[in-house]
Parts: sequence; C-alpha cells; structure tokens
Amino acid sequence: MSAQKQRERQQQAYQEQLRQIQHQREQKMREKLQQLKAEYLSAYSLPLNYPAKVTSVIDDDDDGGGTNKSKNDSIRTSKEFINARLLEAGLPLGGGAPSKLTLGDHSVAAQRFISDLEGTGCYDSVQVHIGNDQDNNDDDDASPEQQQMFDVTVRLKEKRWYKIYIGGGVNSDDLSSLGTSGGASTGNAFGGGAGAALGVLPKLQFESSLSASNLTGFADMSTALYSVDQTGASSFRFTHDRPLCSWLPKQSTLYDWLMPQDPRLEGDKSIEEQKTNDDIDEMQVLMGDDAQYALGGGSHVTLGVHALCLEQDFESTRSSKEFTRSIGVRLANHCRGASRGPGIGGPNKPSTSPPETMAGPYFFLDWNTCLRDTLPRRHSEFPFALDCSSDVAKQAGTAFKHSLTGGMYLNGSLTDDRYDPTMGYDAHLVGEVAGPPGDAGFWKLKGGGAFHFPLELLQMMTLGIESNDGTEEDETSASVMGLTLHSSVNFGIARPLTFNGLCSNLGGIPFSDRFYSGGPGQLRGFLPAGIGPRATKGGSSTPGGDSLGGDMFYTSTLAASIPFPSYFETLRQNGGRLFGFANAGTCVSVDPSVGFGSLSACSRIMNSSRIAVGGGVSMGTPMGRFELTYAVPMRYGPKDARKHVQMGFGFSFG
Repeated sequence: MSAQKQRERQQQAYQEQLRQIQHQREQKMREKLQQLKAEYLSAYSLPLNYPAKVTSVIDDDDDGGGTNKSKNDSIRTSKEFINARLLEAGLPLGGGAPSKLTLGDHSVAAQRFISDLEGTGCYDSVQVHIGNDQDNNDDDDASPEQQQMFDVTVRLKEKRWYKIYIGGGVNSDDLSSLGTSGGASTGNAFGGGAGAALGVLPKLQFESSLSASNLTGFADMSTALYSVDQTGASSFRFTHDRPLCSWLPKQSTLYDWLMPQDPRLEGDKSIEEQKTNDDIDEMQVLMGDDAQYALGGGSHVTLGVHALCLEQDFESTRSSKEFTRSIGVRLANHCRGASRGPGIGGPNKPSTSPPETMAGPYFFLDWNTCLRDTLPRRHSEFPFALDCSSDVAKQAGTAFKHSLTGGMYLNGSLTDDRYDPTMGYDAHLVGEVAGPPGDAGFWKLKGGGAFHFPLELLQMMTLGIESNDGTEEDETSASVMGLTLHSSVNFGIARPLTFNGLCSNLGGIPFSDRFYSGGPGQLRGFLPAGIGPRATKGGSSTPGGDSLGGDMFYTSTLAASIPFPSYFETLRQNGGRLFGFANAGTCVSVDPSVGFGSLSACSRIMNSSRIAVGGGVSMGTPMGRFELTYAVPMRYGPKDARKHVQMGFGFSFG
C-alpha cells in the first residue's frame, strides 16, 4: 500500500513538474510574441494623409465628464501653420515617408511637434492622434490610395488670447552682463550681451504686464511690461514676435521658400534630394530636445519689433545714471516667447528675456536705434556741482546710437544639462556695428565658449569599462566617479569708427558700449567692473576712481567639480556640486593706432592679467545656475575692487 502511494506521489510530482515546464514555455512564448509584436509595430510605417486635421479640445468639465474630445469649432490657429510645423518636426505627411521611417519615428516626430507648440506659450495642451475616424472609413469620394492611408488629427487647447500679470520678479538684465556695463539692453533691447555667464544676484522688482498671444494664428506673442526695481529705477518694455511667414502674402516667393512644400507635389523628387532631406532630419534629431528649432528656420523664422524705456543706475561703478529709449526690429530663427523651462518669474510671466535664456540654438539679426541720456552724479551738498570724474562728465548729455547686431547662442543645447553641465560644449558669438546717423561709431565683437569633460568617460575609453554594472569598483574607478573638468574662455574687442567724420565719437566709444570685467561666474574674486581702466579719481560712491571700461577683455576659467557626498543626499539628488577653480582675465584700453596683434599690445594684455583661485558650490535650478564661491586673488592691481565671498546667478557655466 505504501509503495502504491509513493508511486502516486511521484506521478503527481512528475505531472506538476510537466505543468511548470509547460507554463514556463507558454510564458516564454507569450513574451516572445509580445517582443515580436512590439518590433513589428515599431518597424511598421504608416502612410499618413495630408493635410492634417486641426480641431480644438473639449475639457472634461465642459463635456460633463469623461475623456477629452475634439470639436470642429473655429480656432485661432492657422491650419496651414500647424501642417508646416508637423512637416518640419519630421512627420511624413502625404504618404511620402521614406521606408526607414517607422511608427516609432512617427511617435518621436509627434512628440517633437508637441514640445514645439507648447514651447510657444500659446497652448495649454497639444494632442496628436493618428488613425481614421469611424465616420470617414466609408468615404466613397476618397481614392483607394487615400482609403489605405491614415489621418493625422491635431487637437489644440488654446490659451486665452490675453494674459495679465501683476506681482514680483527679478531683473534679468543683471544676468546677461558678461563684458558689458550691466546688460546689453542699452544697445540691443532685451539682451544680446556678450555671453550667458553668471552675474551678480538680480534685483527684485515689481512688475505689471499685459500679453496677447496667437492673434494672427501663427503662435505670435505680444508683451508690454512695466517694472520698478528696489532702487526705484523703472522700465517699460514692449515686444511683438511672430513668424516671418505671417507677415508675407501667401503668393510671394519668400513665403513659398519659408513654408514646407505640399508633400503631395514632391513625388518626383530625385533620390539625391530625398537623401539630402533624410540627412537634415537626422541632424535635427541629434539636437535632442531643441530639435524643433531647426537651424534652417522655416516657419520658425521670426520677425519681431521691440521698444524700450529703461533707467539704469551705475553710480556704484562710474558715478552716473542712464536713461535709454530704443526701438528696433529683430530677425531670428525662433520666437523670443519660446522658453525652455519656467524661466525667471515663473511660467505665468510673459517672456521679454535676453537671447541667452531662449530654448535651443538662437540666431538673430537686430537693427536698433537708441537715444541715451547720461546723467552724472550730483554733489550732495552743492547741487550744481558734479560728484564724478572729468571723464564721466565729458559724456554727459544725450547721444543717439544707430546699430546693427547679429549673433548666435547655442544655449547649452550641446551639453547634458544647460544649467549644471558635466559633458559637452557651449558657445556664443555676437558682433555689432554702430554708425550713421548715430553719434557713436564703432565695431565690436564678443564671444566665448565652454567645454566640459567627465573623467569617468576618459576612464571608460582608456580602460574599456562600459558602464557601472553593479559590481564593486576598484579604488581608481571610485576616485574619478563623478569628477568633471571644466574650461571656458570669453573675449571681446571693440574699435572706434568715424565714417569720414559722420560720427563724432566725442570721448571715444561710449561707456555703455565698452567692456567691463569682474564678478561671479566671469572673474571670481573681483567685483563687477572691478578691474580695468579707471579715472584718476571718482565720486563719493567710487573712491577708487570711476570705472571707464576697456576696448578689449578676456576671461578664462579652469575648474574641476564633483557631486556632493552621499551624506548630503538632498543636495546630491538636486544636482549640487563642489568645485575648485582658477580664473584669469583682464580688461584694457589699447590706442586705436596700435593693433591688438602688436608686441606692445600683447605685452600690455599679459602684464595686466589678474588671477584668482578658490572653490565653491553650484546647483542648477529650473530658473538658472546658482553658485556660492570663495576666491583668493593672487594677482591684482592697486585699484582693483576685490571680494572673497560671492554669490552668482545666471544661465550657464562661466
């Protein structure tokens, strides 16, 4: 009896083992089928109809509950504009998709399109649906080819056409002041300074603004902003940016060149042309999150106008104030309203930010006219006497400036993190020419770049270590984990131009158009405008002499950074880093008759270079890069304004 029970138990165990083996086989078969299905779907290319349908979105509240639906009520957005953005994002409408574009590629292109439109600030939500509606499946008028193609439906939830903001903010001009006197607003409205480095902590200010969006149906943005900062200085700014194609008649040649061609008319393209377009799409994908801002422009090319009334206080550096009124026109590769993140002031605040705050690579050409009043500081006891140097007094009064500025900013698009980079490189370059009918005549070039290299990547390349697979690392690997080397160089050159006497250039290049050096993120260990040419004496606010600025400057930084130790888990998770640095730079004036390449000029530049070393902490935030540093100046001049402990806030590593 016991032997029979034992045989039964063995048989049951054997059957249970067979069931487990069969279950495992079925599980593996299902996983394999799911994998094959996913591979098939990802590699499947859907032919898409052109044009895409554009509808508005019904909210859940408006629909009485349930999922969002679309309705065909009129919307402000141009359907032709939406189809152009879809084509530029890489979605192959019109059935002309190359065979290598799969359903996965369609999904990536659709997400790029959604990020593009949401970045304009004109939409609360953007949805892309690929598939045919039930009502349209039995369309007898459609050709067999069209019945086999799938519709693309874009559902938009447009924001209100107006936005009112009343509250606080910060002055972003203080953050775009590399190599300038306090922001390039005086020359180019809303930025265009020499670089996107950190500046002093920005001033708090009261702001009230009114913005209007998407009035033309091309995701245009108009903003009027009035602000008063904590020193009592007020400013008024106005911008109106819209795609260049919206200014043009549809029958014009330039309009046809900017807007993508109807893909249904491109069936006769040669193989070489198709390869060229494919290469462009691949280059676009390489730009990552900023791929929607194509370097070629297309419907993103923007023509905008701007105006500015601004009061600036320079009494702490050169014993004067300036009141500026300017108006200009800007041509750029995308709208200034496009933002990469919440930005300064939060997502509800309209954008009138400088170029270095824009999303993705930014290329622009700016024509600007500017009327500036220079107001020297008055003596506190004798109101009719000036409390400033004779150099500042010579430039008192009103001056007219007429200039053309062009430049480019990569804005961290080739780094792993814009505000706290550990790998990649960044660059900017801006040129300006001022001339008749203005009083000032000069040309100016300023630019720079930064390079970031993680030592862990070097170790992986030299030792063949692919990645951290969870095994214990040796001491050498642990010693370089997270260690990154940083380097940056910034420079500026300016030369006066007389245009055969048409520009007076009284007192040389105006102070506001000269270069100033010093401050956190640029030349740590020195105050803003803390080095460079100075007057023999200054006013009571500048006892060391008024800062006069130079016509040439350079700054360079070498640094190494590591993440915070694991003990400071919160700071480590939020991207906080410890870093040590050594920076050098100078700001000088060179006689116009002497070239910068001459031996005397080079000797003067090298002999006047300042050097400082130190360390600090940095952290990338949604608004920008923050750092706190302690620096020890190793080489400095007798009149330099030095400071050991500094805090800085800006848009990139400097």
